[in-house]
Amino acid sequence: MRAASSRASPARTCSPRSSAPSTGRHSCACPPDRAPADAIERAARDRAAADLAILTRWTRERPGALAPIALDEDRRSLRAIIRGLAAGAPVSRRLAGTVATPALPASLLETLAAAADLAELARLLELHGHPLAGALALPPPAATPGAPRTAIDPFELELRLAHAFVARARPADAAMRVYLAQLVDAENAAAALLVSVRDGQPDPARLFLAGGERLGRAPFVAACRGAPSQARDHLAAALAGTPLAGAVYAAEPGAFEEAVLDWQLATQRRQRRRDPLGFAAVLEHVLRRRREALRLRRTGWRAALGAAS
Repeated sequence: MRAASSRASPARTCSPRSSAPSTGRHSCACPPDRAPADAIERAARDRAAADLAILTRWTRERPGALAPIALDEDRRSLRAIIRGLAAGAPVSRRLAGTVATPALPASLLETLAAAADLAELARLLELHGHPLAGALALPPPAATPGAPRTAIDPFELELRLAHAFVARARPADAAMRVYLAQLVDAENAAAALLVSVRDGQPDPARLFLAGGERLGRAPFVAACRGAPSQARDHLAAALAGTPLAGAVYAAEPGAFEEAVLDWQLATQRRQRRRDPLGFAAVLEHVLRRRREALRLRRTGWRAALGAAS
């Protein structure tokens, strides 16, 4: 009889994290089990898509009323795919946070997420005639044969998507106008925080999104050109009285996004009380689902990371 091998199975082997102080219990450096997080992600994604389809049917008598929401979901989905491509994430992770819409159904989202690079993503989006395709158009190759294509900053593409969305969004009523104004303020604040840690690059003068109500061009540019601590102070002053004023100082990932949702939800609740027959009730429902999905994803990843520790 052959002697049993003394080697441990690689699939079951883990090693302590050498950088962590001893706590009296084993700490494993194995990757987290992503299955629970992936299952929660898929459930959240499917539920959001189903809800949006129902809302689209409910608003058939008001053609175009839901168009800004669907286009915003497309922008957010493309942003998630761009970030996944830039990070070299697998297709399943690139799809995290995406929501199927009439213009970007689930099958097309999967095709876009499987793109080999940003150039292929832009080509596929243009091929399907999506209204945001122009925002991802890449510069032509260098005239010199064999010269490398100019590197594209994913952040630049995200900003172009935001500008293209704002240029195309047409609010149907007061509630949608407020929603879009708050979205613009939030996008400008998030961009300013990021640019402040990139030494003011890209040029803030061309980054500013017009259409917000709280964060004007002057404080935006000042925030972009200041140090990160100064940027937070500029933004907090401009956004005083909103959840974003405190969130700009938060270190926890996702805190700013949740503060934006809290702000938007509180505003739409007030809008609904003022105009019960307006579009605020629909927006409130969409925003509640977004916040629910955000919290579910966070719970899933905390569970996965906890199981790996």
